[in-house]
Amino acid sequence: MRKGPALLTIAVVVALFALSQHARQQRAELPDLHGMTLRAAQLATRDAGFGHLAGADALDHHRVPLWGDNWKVCSQQPPPARYATTTLITVRVVKTPEACPGP
Repeated sequence: MRKGPALLTIAVVVALFALSQHARQQRAELPDLHGMTLRAAQLATRDAGFGHLAGADALDHHRVPLWGDNWKVCSQQPPPARYATTTLITVRVVKTPEACPGP
């Protein structure tokens, strides 16, 4: 077996591992999203450096929040603090004219 291709493969694997470790170590401040429209929450989390935001119907009516400007954020998980930018942020939302459910 020739050493050139094997060494190149090892170098690529090591570089990819280093990049994934670096990405995992990136941290950012997650803002308070409560009261924002879903669209504003999406923009705020993206601007803060987070890439994963999921919306769920806070009233458990199994509705899918498609139009971000028609939904408002009632709660978020995790709460505002500093997290890895790979953290999944989940917001519970209601239609904008609806009231958020109690605790």
